[in-house]
Amino acid sequence: MRGAVLLFGIMTLGDPVVGETAVDVPVGATVSLDVGYARGLQCDDLTIVRAELRAASPTSNHLDLTGLRVGRTLCRAGTLGTPSVLVHVNVTNKR
Repeated sequence: MRGAVLLFGIMTLGDPVVGETAVDVPVGATVSLDVGYARGLQCDDLTIVRAELRAASPTSNHLDLTGLRVGRTLCRAGTLGTPSVLVHVNVTNKR
């Protein structure tokens, strides 16, 4: 019984992931992704990408990613137990 309670506690601590995607962003360019009703934003390395979460409609938010320098990082739209989208960001040289 104690093991089942511990397992349930661990399972409920994680954020529910609605989706996961990868995106290439050229340095200086901005890419916008529809992330549904995800709220909250966290990126691992803000020297690689500038990220902004903005309302696109009453039921949808967009994640705007602007490439700052070549590299890779992760951004998650949605925090604190809300549905989230994990984005693998690859910033590339300008084309």
